Amino acid sequence: MRRPSFAFAAALAVAALSLTATQAEGRQDVATVAVMDFNAFMMGEGGASVNLGKAISSMLVTEFSGREGMRIVERRQLMDLIQEQDLSLSGRVDDNVAIEVGKMLGVQYVLLGQAMSIVDNLRIDIRAVDVETSEVIAVMKKTDATIQLLNVVVELADEFSEALSLTPPSSRPEVEEVPVAATIALSRALTYEDDGQIEQAIEQYEAVLAIHPTHRDAQRALERLRGAT
Repeated sequence: MRRPSFAFAAALAVAALSLTATQAEGRQDVATVAVMDFNAFMMGEGGASVNLGKAISSMLVTEFSGREGMRIVERRQLMDLIQEQDLSLSGRVDDNVAIEVGKMLGVQYVLLGQAMSIVDNLRIDIRAVDVETSEVIAVMKKTDATIQLLNVVVELADEFSEALSLTPPSSRPEVEEVPVAATIALSRALTYEDDGQIEQAIEQYEAVLAIHPTHRDAQRALERLRGAT
């Protein structure tokens, strides 16, 4: 793994800490968080597998973005750092690698974990790590039907917020079941976007909304990508 230059790491840390500075003005001790892509897969009845790690990470970022008392690093910013520094994060990401990335981003906490869905049975395990002390401050585990993925993500976000003694949201969009096909399309869209294949990514994000019109991650992604073109 190529070591990041000190100047670049310092500049990136400053950028991360200024993220949504206007919203954070006047607040003290605002938690800064980065969510790593999960090591995750889905195995269907036909035996075909799909990588769900990117989708789960994206959904967690979206859920955290609407919460008071927290600043979340957008997934695009995280991926830009990984690509800029030529970091190899294929396979399982261990705590040491996650902490290194967290230090470069200037965040206090990193979330990482694993997930598995086999024939509509979902399990997600998350660790929240303090970047400064390397301490695991929270371990969260959930099982449910795969179609309840969004509900599981919300519950995990609530547990992490509770671990940081943050006030839960006073209001949030109604949690809906997300069709498995929409989650698969989201995973494909994120992979295309990470690879720089923007047209294909847009097509897959549109496919997500064709299946599930209120999917917040696909909506946000299309706004971002169309705004950049």
